[in-house]
Amino acid sequence: MDLFSLNAETAKNIGLGSMGGSVLGWLFVLKFVKSLVTKILMLALFAGIAVLSFTQRDALSICAAKFEVRESSLQDTSCTFFGQEISLSKIQP
Repeated sequence: MDLFSLNAETAKNIGLGSMGGSVLGWLFVLKFVKSLVTKILMLALFAGIAVLSFTQRDALSICAAKFEVRESSLQDTSCTFFGQEISLSKIQP
């Protein structure tokens, strides 16, 4: 049993949440950090988190879209999201 299992929608929401959290981190840094060097380093860190989250979410969306348009013979596949395997299965009508 996998204790940390994700589906595609949950992973997309996690990516969206981490992008939103990095924006809140930016605002926090701009408001409360006084040192210019620390401010620049923290802003770069939060920018990196936002870009990484966006690219991972985009890659997951592309993988899910490719899976949806494939032939009906393929019943399941997997994508990665921050190194975590996400399995996608076709819903049988």
